[in-house]
Amino acid sequence: MQFTAEHAKWGRVDITLDDLGCGRSWEEIHRVRGVELVCPECGGQVHARVSKLGTRHLYHRSRPPSCSLANESLEHHLLKLELVTCARAAGFRAELEVAADTREWRADVMVFNADGTRLMALEAQLSPITPEEIAARTELYERDGVGVCWFGLRPRPWVGTVPTLLVQAPEEQGQMWTVTAGLARLSRRPVSWSPVGASLSDAVAWMLTGQIVPHKPLSSSRVTNEGEWYEWADGWTRFWNDSWRLWWTAPAYTALDADCAREAAESRRRREEEEKAEARQRVEKARKKAAKDRVYAAFWARTGLDKKRWKYVRAMAEMYFGIPLVFGAPDARYGDGRPVYERSGPDGEQWTLIGVACPDPSRLRAWAEELFLLVPSHADLAILAGRAWAPFQVYVLDPYTGEMDQERVLPLPVSP
Repeated sequence: MQFTAEHAKWGRVDITLDDLGCGRSWEEIHRVRGVELVCPECGGQVHARVSKLGTRHLYHRSRPPSCSLANESLEHHLLKLELVTCARAAGFRAELEVAADTREWRADVMVFNADGTRLMALEAQLSPITPEEIAARTELYERDGVGVCWFGLRPRPWVGTVPTLLVQAPEEQGQMWTVTAGLARLSRRPVSWSPVGASLSDAVAWMLTGQIVPHKPLSSSRVTNEGEWYEWADGWTRFWNDSWRLWWTAPAYTALDADCAREAAESRRRREEEEKAEARQRVEKARKKAAKDRVYAAFWARTGLDKKRWKYVRAMAEMYFGIPLVFGAPDARYGDGRPVYERSGPDGEQWTLIGVACPDPSRLRAWAEELFLLVPSHADLAILAGRAWAPFQVYVLDPYTGEMDQERVLPLPVSP
């Protein structure tokens, strides 16, 4: 069953047109003896007839095994007929079974621009074909500047790898062909694609007039229906990991998708920068902690104290002086001793440096003349006294005995 043929004098014959596309009528070829029509593919003789369903068509007198037109299924022919009807209803010139000059492709339906140039091929693809084969055929159309959409009736491994619409034939007379998969719209909040139902005639008109375009999703590759995972977008074709790579949508949605993708990319970039900054902060924090740990380890080793004894020293100091105190970390500026601050102000936010706890006696500087020195034992007091070059105010707070004492250390007299 097919719809086109060649006549030696009339040229191309298309029985889906009232004038057969050549200024003739159906009555001139149907049951008329002597009319010689041949198949445009195999050159075999064909004849006109009407099917039991009332469909006009052409048939081979002897079916050749290698002619694809002769071996197309009824479903294929009905879908081709519907596609050409939809294209013509949309106001376009459309012809069936149009081949390239090079014979590298033959479109089931070729739609033409007003200037006669080829606009789009509408392909009914019902027979088995691999994704690689259909991709190669699509590339041939693209090479020749022709758009293409492949129409199927059920999921296949190739579906969604090229511009695709799945359609459904009407169940009863008077009903329309409908699109079951391949049309989607984009919602912004949250960013998600949702399926769009349409008649086949509307979908064909939209694609021919540019109201929908094939689009590879950028911001989201999912199509959901009211928040639920939708079967055709899940990619169920034949294998679990098959997926629709592109679908038809309005240009406004492609622009919105690009905006959402840019926003998502910027969000990822900011998140990555934040993660890098946090990682740098963690590294810096770890570095500072390690440095601090080394400083404290040296302090504990030099003074013979530990954290528990140090708590006693702090408690004794606050009790002895009767004022709130803050002890800083060991500081090289104060001979690796711990600076002692008096905390004042309404909320204790003002700190005033008043002394240094446990400085290294060999590293005393001028600050020792102005600030009091706090040591944990009289042995430390004696060492400081041996290094005094000016009067020092020293406090002994012994965490082992609980003894608290103060003494003004004077420099040793110089021998004559």
